[in-house]
Amino acid sequence: RNIMSFYNLLTNKYMVKLKPQGTKIIVQTILEEHKVTEGGIIAVDFSLEKGEIVEVGTEVEHLYKKGDVVLFPEGVGQSLNYQKKSCKWLDGRSFPAGDIWAIATEEK
Repeated sequence: RNIMSFYNLLTNKYMVKLKPQGTKIIVQTILEEHKVTEGGIIAVDFSLEKGEIVEVGTEVEHLYKKGDVVLFPEGVGQSLNYQKKSCKWLDGRSFPAGDIWAIATEEK
């Protein structure tokens, strides 16, 4: 029964809300548009990914809120489908102890 419940959760058979524990966060990856130079060359930065936080762990609630955009190295975290979105489960601590390099903010 527990294996089937876990399977249903991961396959989105049921809509479930998760509350990450500890320093974990769930982010929805933001796909970046490639920049094209005047000469027609496509400039792509593969070193960092952006993600919007959709759920925040209990130990990092003072650092992040839902909707914050964070930067993290490509390839880190565990991919999962959460609430019918492609997301990643990350360690919300700052690099090098965790996965997060920065919180992205817009200048006014």
